[in-house]
Amino acid sequence: MSNQDELMTQDQDHHIVLGEALDRLRKNPDFQTVILNGYLGQKAMASVSLLAVPQERERRVNIMEDLIAGSNLGYWMMTVDQFHLGAKDPILSDEEIAERDGELN
Repeated sequence: MSNQDELMTQDQDHHIVLGEALDRLRKNPDFQTVILNGYLGQKAMASVSLLAVPQERERRVNIMEDLIAGSNLGYWMMTVDQFHLGAKDPILSDEEIAERDGELN
């Protein structure tokens, strides 16, 4: 196994570990309550509502930063999902398919 193959394997293993950990978190009732429903749900909706309140005009920058932070967390979880999926079921090149099929026969 070449150095590059070893690094790719380590990278795939890392993405599988991260994806499995995120799956476990999403099943955790406390994570669902505090993060998914609370921070990414209710707090985000409350922040969006505050943007329309004229008295909160001076706090808009801070409110937008809160919304961006939530968006970044959601994006990170989506990225972990995508890398996890790619590591579990990678798209093979034609050469890899031929090699795999040759091993099966």
